[in-house]
Amino acid sequence: MKDLIFIFSIRHFLIGAIGTFSIASHAQVEQTARYEREQKSNDSEFILVPMEEKGIVLIHDKDQFKEGKRIWELVVLNSDLKETLSIEIDIESRSRLIGYDYKDELVYILFRSNDHDGSDLSLLTIHTKTQEVRRFSIKQELMFKVTHLGVLHHAIVLGGYVNNDPAILIYDLETENLKIVPGFFLSETQLLDLRTNANNTFNVLIIDRTTKEKKRLTLKTFDATGAMLIDDVIEFDAKRVILSGITSTLKNDELLITGTWTEGTSKQASGIYSVLADPFSDQVVKFYDFGSLEHFLDYQSPKRIAKLKQKSSQAKMAGSIPEFKAYTSVIRMEENSHGFALLAEVYLPSSNFNSNPYMPGFSNPYYYGGFSPYGYSPFMSRYYNNPYQFSNGYTTPHSDEIKNLYSSVLVFDLNGNLTRDYGIILEEKKSIGLEQTADFIFNNDKVAIAYKKEKDLMIMHHTADGSTADTLQTILQKPREIIRSDSEIGYVRAWYQNYMYTWGYQRIKDQEKQSEDPNRYVFYINKIRID
Repeated sequence: MKDLIFIFSIRHFLIGAIGTFSIASHAQVEQTARYEREQKSNDSEFILVPMEEKGIVLIHDKDQFKEGKRIWELVVLNSDLKETLSIEIDIESRSRLIGYDYKDELVYILFRSNDHDGSDLSLLTIHTKTQEVRRFSIKQELMFKVTHLGVLHHAIVLGGYVNNDPAILIYDLETENLKIVPGFFLSETQLLDLRTNANNTFNVLIIDRTTKEKKRLTLKTFDATGAMLIDDVIEFDAKRVILSGITSTLKNDELLITGTWTEGTSKQASGIYSVLADPFSDQVVKFYDFGSLEHFLDYQSPKRIAKLKQKSSQAKMAGSIPEFKAYTSVIRMEENSHGFALLAEVYLPSSNFNSNPYMPGFSNPYYYGGFSPYGYSPFMSRYYNNPYQFSNGYTTPHSDEIKNLYSSVLVFDLNGNLTRDYGIILEEKKSIGLEQTADFIFNNDKVAIAYKKEKDLMIMHHTADGSTADTLQTILQKPREIIRSDSEIGYVRAWYQNYMYTWGYQRIKDQEKQSEDPNRYVFYINKIRID
């Protein structure tokens, strides 16, 4: 892989007697800022777009109309969660939001003119400093189902399907031209990932779904014009089936491909695989079954863990595949100078939840369900089918309940070898549809994993010396106020450096108010520092 430098630079959760704000000897968790906005009964929910250390953007459908157009609001918060900008944008009333992103002080919001996949797309860019709003109309001649969105300098790249065949489009914001990237439209293939890199290139990961003796995983890397830089075809044994895939983003010199695999036609994963991109030599895909990992089974009972690990060892000696499988979504990868870290989550779907690994899934997140501070948020993902969470399934706002069991962070070295795994048990966490539950910080050789449990943030700190647990409660802005209730489904995301943010909806009571209603409903964001 280092030969490619001349082309371009590649660079058990234990619930015990842990008090609120418990602090490990080597770790500390603190809420450093809070944002509140009162929520009325008919207010729509918020989209949150993180801008790393520059802050967070809130995108909000005001459910108001002006001259036949729907009014949306965009609010910019700085890294201390203080409002620095608020502007209103008018959108065609029938338009539905299908994606959003941020890059270089520009917020990108992608709409489709109606529910039909052949209808035109419209793109808005909003500069968070100058407030300049630009509008682009993207004419389509294809029935194109958008599943992936990436932002490059002066261009966006769209991934999706035309008649069930993968397709990649590039829209140039300077020339306002739409270009089809050649080399796709292949039958019996699936688009696993589309991801922009640190050097203004992008990766496309495709899996061959034919029943050949050898399976093919293909990585293609392109520049912003659509010129191909890498075409890496990776063959592996046909008795294993790759369910999902994700690539790193060239912050390191090496590019890692990882995801989940299974056997036969199962929708459940048997384990994790990894391989480094290298088009100049034969590559061996490393397959790890879940039973061979140190902590991945921690959500099981001790007796069952021992049994599954024994079966995994016996299967390895016999050259066979262990029987144990689990519904597992691959969410995101982080990389630093020490290696790579992958977040994967284990869940249990209801009996009629569709998680077909071969379906190019999509759903419509845009619905008007009124005020639902304790329910499903339709705008959790950057895309209406989020490729960073589950490229092997789909949900709708009315999907059935999912029981979230376990969040795992798997750490790989710079050679692509899985070296260790950590995790946190998701106690009594449920969601409507498949959503990311926890997130993590990968700082040097330390990993912190957190998830929100009502008003508390549950954290596990992992180092080479061991693991410790923290519980952090929300701090309100006024001492006299108390939280009466919090979102049943709460969210936490990594933000920048060693910061995370949590958000949701709370019913807050002012204990000193007597003559008027002491309760108010708020949308809130908390900034969390994890040392």
